[in-house]
Amino acid sequence: MPTYRTVISSKGQVVIPAELREQLGLEKGTPATWTEEKGRLVLTPITARRLRDIRGFLKPKPGEPSMFEEHFADRERERERERRRE
Repeated sequence: MPTYRTVISSKGQVVIPAELREQLGLEKGTPATWTEEKGRLVLTPITARRLRDIRGFLKPKPGEPSMFEEHFADRERERERERRRE
């Protein structure tokens, strides 16, 4: 795995090397998140491929309720508990 060096500008900006931008399909305006993991900065671009991966992770298995349906079921259980307290 090649190592790339870059410099942080006076404005806190970092240039992603062209080879990495091309390899990862990063274009101007691509949103990204920064996280810190064990003293390292990790940049995660929010690309169409990443969004598909996230959606696939959240997609319920056959026969399971969606997160949306589960949320409404939780709210209904909360309402029922509140009604019993009255």
